[in-house]
Amino acid sequence: MESSGKMRGLIEKVLLVVLLAVTGWAAYVQFSSPTAYALAQRADQTLYVAVLTQPAMLFSYNPSSEQTVLTTVNRRKIPQDPLENAQNLFRVSGLETDHVLFYLPRTLKRNDFWENFKQTISSWRYNPLLALNAIWKYIAAYHDKRTNINLAEFVLYGMDLSQMEIADFTVRTAGEKTTAKKSSSGKVPKDHIAAPVEDRAPLAVDDRPLLVEILNGGGKKGAALELTQFLRNQSQKGLLQVDVLQYDNYPGPAQPKTRIVNYTGRLDQIKQLSTAIGINVEIESEKQGAAICDVRLIIGEDFKQPL
Repeated sequence: MESSGKMRGLIEKVLLVVLLAVTGWAAYVQFSSPTAYALAQRADQTLYVAVLTQPAMLFSYNPSSEQTVLTTVNRRKIPQDPLENAQNLFRVSGLETDHVLFYLPRTLKRNDFWENFKQTISSWRYNPLLALNAIWKYIAAYHDKRTNINLAEFVLYGMDLSQMEIADFTVRTAGEKTTAKKSSSGKVPKDHIAAPVEDRAPLAVDDRPLLVEILNGGGKKGAALELTQFLRNQSQKGLLQVDVLQYDNYPGPAQPKTRIVNYTGRLDQIKQLSTAIGINVEIESEKQGAAICDVRLIIGEDFKQPL
């Protein structure tokens, strides 16, 4: 009986050593990825994940600056294999890397996926089931080989995303980053897709006030004027560094949701503005060569005037 007890104890110790060794090896494999290392070290570099919706999106994130950009990329040809699809997305976006991460969601429509994502980011604190659902979706995707994001990368990305609001996301649309071939007449073909827009403001004008244009698309009479007066009052008090250039009615159809459109890349100031007026939406990024303002606020039917 005594020798049997010693044998059982020895087996338990061996199993414990094996378990610790396997756990250590797994942790090393997980955190040896360049993405996991950059996330853990808060490195000042841009990380990318291909989200293979239709059309596909390129998620970029800098752990140091916490700048997050989601670029919808229009492509002519889309490979069927997820990894080849992601590699193609990186290539047409002008990115060169050996560490291509991808996620193929079950919800393939880009707008449906983005709305679900925004709902999770905005509401998981009040409804923890949304966070559990996101974890389950990752497990299912990894099992089905619809993602190659390892557990460490998922956990580290998840920790950072859990601290964000929708206003921390900049969204934009781009095409294949190619050099257009001119025709014999010297003109660029009509089907040429322009290169992605860069979010970058001129360094020489960083200290000037944020130039704002306000358009009323919500249907409530006087909403643009009321918001203009609020912002000018905040500026006079020194609480915001903004200058409302003009306000008017939105020329298009009624807008159900309020929108923020960035033209010059002054993202920190735009986030401060959105917080001051109580708007928690993604920041759309557009390129306009002759833009007269830094940001355009399009008031939607959901807008509530700040107090």
